[in-house]
This record gives sequence, C-alpha cells and structure tokens, in this order.
Amino acid sequence: MYYAREPGKINHLRYDTLAQMLTLGNVRAGSKMIVMETCAGLVLGAMMERMGGYGSIIQMYPGGGPVRAATSCFGFPKPFFDNLHEFPLSKVDSLLSGTFSTETLPSEPEDNVLVEDEINGLMEEKQTSLHETEEESTTEAAMEINQTEEQETMDINADDAEFKEIKEKENKENVREKQRKQWERRKKLIKTAALLREKNADG
Repeated sequence: MYYAREPGKINHLRYDTLAQMLTLGNVRAGSKMIVMETCAGLVLGAMMERMGGYGSIIQMYPGGGPVRAATSCFGFPKPFFDNLHEFPLSKVDSLLSGTFSTETLPSEPEDNVLVEDEINGLMEEKQTSLHETEEESTTEAAMEINQTEEQETMDINADDAEFKEIKEKENKENVREKQRKQWERRKKLIKTAALLREKNADG
C-alpha cells in the first residue's frame, strides 16, 4: 500500500528488499531484536509479523518518540505489543557509560496527590470565574425587578455551579491520567534499559 501510493514515506523500500532484510537479519520467533528505521514503522511491523508475538523487539528512535504509522496498519492484536520496547537514541551513550538514570523522568503518581502547578492554575481560573459570575448575578439582580426573570437567573447560576463541578472533576481525572501514563513510560524505559544492558541481542 505504502509503496504504491506514497513510496517516499518508506524511503522507496521495495517489498522484495524488505523480505531480504528479514531473511539476512535472521528475524524469527523467539529472538531478541533491535530495530532502528526511518520507514514509518514498516520494517518494525514486518519484524513483528514474522516473529508472531514471540521474542522481544527494542525499537531505537531519535527525537521525542517512535514513529509507528505503518505498524498500526498491520492490525496486530494487543499481546503483540507487550514484547515491543522502545529506547531513545539520545540515552544510549549514558547507558553504555553506566551513567543512565531515570531521575529526570516523573516519579510514581499517588492517588491523592496532583500536580500542584496545574491545580493552582485551575483554582485561580475558578476563583476569577466565580467572582465574575457573582458580579454578573449582582448586577442582574439589581436591574431585574420581575420575579420570573430573577428565577431564571437563579436557575442559570445553579447550572453554572453544576457545570463547574463537572469541569473540576474532569480536570482532576485528566491530571491523574497524565501522571499514570508518565509513570508507565518510566517503568517501560527502565525495563528496556535492563534488556539492553544484557548485550545479548540476536540481531
């Protein structure tokens, strides 16, 4: 599909060339492989397919994260990704020299502890919006004489309060989810570093 439509994205890699790479690289089930590619995850996907979910693959990547656009097109089941690891190229030197550490990465999240900066920012926003709502409701109450209109403004204020509560809960959940993902990334990086330290890759 990529070769026919957008060959530039996979560096014009032909499927026969890819097959030769897999054969000469001795890619097989149960092996431990390291892959570094710039073909949008096509080589990685081909290796995963040949290994059939057995063994382990460590993907090395430059920049902020691995590119797996083509890998997702293979439609692998979830267990296939359990043995797929990733490691940034920028940390290989520190790993080889023995100075690699995960101190710069986020620590384990706690259920009752949230990121202070984000919470402080949220609280400030809520306080200002509460002041604005109070001022608006006071001005409206002074201007409105009709009892029906007063009832309507009370209903609106009640709706606003409910909306703010829901929004606050959503924000807290988002922060917790973000912390959980960061901790999972940290654990995976430690595990991958341990695999690389063994220095026993098959290819």
